[in-house]
Amino acid sequence: MALTDAALARDDLDATRTALAGWSYGGYLANRAATLTDRFKAIVSAAGMWNLEAFQIETDLHAYFHEIFGDPRTRRERYEANSPHFDAAKMTTPMLIVHGGKDHRVPVGQALGLHSDLQRLGVPVRFLHFPDEGHVIGAPNHIRLMYETVLNFLDHHVLDQEWRRPAML
Repeated sequence: MALTDAALARDDLDATRTALAGWSYGGYLANRAATLTDRFKAIVSAAGMWNLEAFQIETDLHAYFHEIFGDPRTRRERYEANSPHFDAAKMTTPMLIVHGGKDHRVPVGQALGLHSDLQRLGVPVRFLHFPDEGHVIGAPNHIRLMYETVLNFLDHHVLDQEWRRPAML
């Protein structure tokens, strides 16, 4: 956020037209930012963690994550302090969620939980799901569709343009 503040101190940037996007750990940071601030007009979260306790059980890196973060049954404070889902009620920023159905690093249940919470709270949300992709969206047509969707989502929420459904959807 300090970097965002520093960038927005420039005269040639408009602080009222900002967005945030992140992938993987960056997706987690985007999810976390969505619970901490409403300063962005839109957020794109791709392959990001939402519920850290569930993630610790589901990921293919559970031993690594457990080593760093600890057992959620004995280190509750770490999970409660850092898991965005505990602060879901604070979210107001429109969000686009992008996730692959065969993601074993950050399983799709993380995206589904985030999507469910945003819908329940009435926060504008769109979900772009690629059932045959993993942690990285790699098929050429999928990459094209993803970027077209992301740019349309940002144009709609940041620049107040009409939503354009990508032709490939």
